[in-house]
Amino acid sequence: MFSSSHRRTAIAFSLVFAGVAGGLAGCSQTTTEKAAEAASAAASDISSDVSSLAASVKTNAAQDFVTKAATANMFEIETSQAALKTSKNKAVLAFAKLMVKDHTAAGKKLEAVLASDTGITAPAALNDDQQKKLDDLTAKTGTDFDKAYADIQKDAHNDAVDLFDDYAKNGKDAALQSFASETLPTLQKHKEHAAGLNP
Repeated sequence: MFSSSHRRTAIAFSLVFAGVAGGLAGCSQTTTEKAAEAASAAASDISSDVSSLAASVKTNAAQDFVTKAATANMFEIETSQAALKTSKNKAVLAFAKLMVKDHTAAGKKLEAVLASDTGITAPAALNDDQQKKLDDLTAKTGTDFDKAYADIQKDAHNDAVDLFDDYAKNGKDAALQSFASETLPTLQKHKEHAAGLNP
């Protein structure tokens, strides 16, 4: 038989044990909640980073397309304006006149798209390679000029069709993708026309 003193001691130990156990349970719950909160915050940060990366990739691809499309368009116009001033060949003159007309219209359409597409801008000048080709072209006269112009148009339209076809199929910016799709048929006709331009 336990004495009353022993019973009191046993009860005291029981109370202490219950308090410690409760404290540990509370501590365990708090730790679990903190871990869950940390995991949730980490997942949110990762999701935000992924979204930012996707947006950056989309913008970079769109900017690359616009840069190439705009400079190609300017190149078509400027080389064709040179042809209108220099050439005497009727086929060359007719083709150059069409290029100025169609590419000026395409440039205006692109400007309209960019006016409502924030973060993307078109360059205001040709790239160095295009400028060199233009300078070389304008230094020529007669048949040499006509042949050089025809070769430039063939190469330029091969590149333009590839560029617009790719963005029409794979572009992520809806407005620019629509522009590429609408412009592509005209570029394909130019490509066919240029292939038959043999002054």
